[in-house]
Amino acid sequence: MTVDPATRAELAHLNARFAWALDLHDFDALRDLLAPDVHYAGGNGEFHDADAVIASFRARPGTRTTRHGLGNLLLRDGPHATVLGRSSWHTFAANTDPARGVPLFMVADFHDIYARDAHGSWRITERVIAPVFRDDTLASPRTPGAP
Repeated sequence: MTVDPATRAELAHLNARFAWALDLHDFDALRDLLAPDVHYAGGNGEFHDADAVIASFRARPGTRTTRHGLGNLLLRDGPHATVLGRSSWHTFAANTDPARGVPLFMVADFHDIYARDAHGSWRITERVIAPVFRDDTLASPRTPGAP
């Protein structure tokens, strides 16, 4: 089934908030966007709760400048009052501040599941990131022992 326009707008806004939280290093803001038991699989590893996702972003050492954007947001009704999403994201990244040039780090497909929480707010309950193009020289530095 088709997702209604109001839900589409809410989920587009949720994704924009996610992108800005990463870009501004406001990782606490992710708490309002992720379900507490989110399944998240991306460049930092695979996690099964919001606290672990947030900790993985906080653990990145050094200075990092990023800008995330998304497009081609496809949404459809899923089981049990969820919405299934697929979008393409691009990330410009530099491990310096200020960034130099226009370094494209990655283009990836995001496979998402969204659900409303007890207060009626949409949350990301699952996000699986599948890189399509990636420049490993622009990857975030890793803390020793981190995924």
